Amino acid sequence: MSLTTFATQLRQKLSSILTAPIFSFTNSTNLTGATAGDQLQARKRQQRQEERKEKAWILWANLRAVDRSLPSSVENQVKRAHLGYVGKENYKAPRDPIVLCHGLFGFDVLGPETLPALQIHYWKGIAQALKDIGCKVHVSRVGTVAALKTRAHELRAFLEAGMEGQRINLIAHSMGGLDCRYVITHLPSPKFKVNSLTTVATPHRGSAFMDWCRDAFGVGLLHDYVNKQLDDVVAKYLKEHTTTEPPRPPPENAASQTRMVQAHPVVRALCSPLDSPAFANLTRDYCSAFNHVTPNDPTVDYSSYAAVTDVSPLAPLYFSHRIISSREGANDGLVSLDSAKWGEFMGTVSCDHWQLIPPRVRGITSAVAKRDNFDSVGFYLGLVTKLADKGF
Repeated sequence: MSLTTFATQLRQKLSSILTAPIFSFTNSTNLTGATAGDQLQARKRQQRQEERKEKAWILWANLRAVDRSLPSSVENQVKRAHLGYVGKENYKAPRDPIVLCHGLFGFDVLGPETLPALQIHYWKGIAQALKDIGCKVHVSRVGTVAALKTRAHELRAFLEAGMEGQRINLIAHSMGGLDCRYVITHLPSPKFKVNSLTTVATPHRGSAFMDWCRDAFGVGLLHDYVNKQLDDVVAKYLKEHTTTEPPRPPPENAASQTRMVQAHPVVRALCSPLDSPAFANLTRDYCSAFNHVTPNDPTVDYSSYAAVTDVSPLAPLYFSHRIISSREGANDGLVSLDSAKWGEFMGTVSCDHWQLIPPRVRGITSAVAKRDNFDSVGFYLGLVTKLADKGF
């Protein structure tokens, strides 16, 4: 068998594995009244299928070496065959580089460089798939729960160090979209030029769940220099203190101090590990003030995507989904449809907030979510193709 034939057949096999639906134990209607043994077997079946798909992802990435040895015509055909999309999509790479920007609790790569198999990639599978169609891809890294201003300065430093003299396309998930908007409006640099910003499930208008966390448990109050009484003051503060100087901690106002003291000491002890500046930056009050002083750059193309889904009662996002549904309407478990819209709205996908990134990152969510057939890699391939169609 020739190398070309082997590579083609292997990719077809991997495509069938990656696109096959995973048996869902929680959604199976055939287990009603089943014995404990039957239920155990069903759980094992679901686990085996998930492990099989995980191994297929790894093998798919390792086929890069095979790609390089194939004739160009075959190579192009194989790359278009990603996840079984032969004949369905003709993906295209944008002219200019792509920078992937992570959200809250995000990262680029976790784990030892000497043991790649143990590493966890935030953009697992996505970055490589984009490279496979010819994209020039860079993955940024900023503070996981740092304040928005801190994250923005770190992103600017990353872009200046690695993208000097280039025009770039920013693609951001969740809070990463706010980081990018901050950089574009308040921290422009002569070393790079942003062509476009595409945000995916970014809380441009904040999240009602972050409001609830603040009001019910005090999360973010220590750093909450935005509240209902201080919207105008904070907007003025942001406008006057947005410079290219390194960020300084925001001043603690009397209202925040009073509310923190009044919070139950046990609740404060439980929530203190989560009391990070980023949480205050995702409330609707903060984002309202932020939007007021962060207008779009007319030279940058802004577009956005949202996610909407129903969430299983067993899913980690079920409670937050209920809170946002009651206050903002349709949402993905963390960000509402309306909050995700910014610039040209490109549409809605049917998945939860964590299904927009690869399986290894979203962890247990995929095992209990009502909908687990969303192809995040295919979504981003389509996204960059639209950027290419725009001439970027």
